Amino acid sequence: MRSNAARLNFSSYMLENGEKLRTLLEERGLRVGPILLSTGQKSNFYFDCKRVTLHAEGADLVASAFLAVIDSLPQRPDAIGGLTHGADPIIGAVQMKALQRGDAIEGFYVRKEPKKHGTMQHIENPPERGSNVVIVDDVVTSGKSVILAINKVQESGSNVVAVIALVDRGEGGAEEIQKLCPYYRAIYTFNDFPKLRELS
Repeated sequence: MRSNAARLNFSSYMLENGEKLRTLLEERGLRVGPILLSTGQKSNFYFDCKRVTLHAEGADLVASAFLAVIDSLPQRPDAIGGLTHGADPIIGAVQMKALQRGDAIEGFYVRKEPKKHGTMQHIENPPERGSNVVIVDDVVTSGKSVILAINKVQESGSNVVAVIALVDRGEGGAEEIQKLCPYYRAIYTFNDFPKLRELS
């Protein structure tokens, strides 16, 4: 990324736009009721964040929030990416938002398994060896999706300098991620949603 782009302050951004994005997540993304999670566990709530990250206003708000966190990092990342498909809309939105301010950042995504035809890559548009990268995801539960992405990126020779999630469910994922990458930030956590506090 270019270091001379106008930087966003995360605290200021959240004071101005945090409630708008939180409300959008609660209204469009939060589902209350029994559901089976990707971890195999049953839960009485679910975040369908793609209904926000693929929403026009939501994508813009999410991109700005993620950029504000990226701007706070001591190391400027060369690329952002994560495990497909939760990370995909976030990556594209952040890239476009960064470009609008005269910034540039590469994007990549990690497949759960290597592609079986064509390039047969595990990582699409892999960063150059030695690159500093940020891993992003929409929802963190156990942290397994993020950890898979971290491991594959590190195997390819890049340095993971931060992990950013849109929502952390507060079920142990943060602690597992921080074993591999100490700088972890969730834009929102379970406690930011009054509707969920009522369920506990």
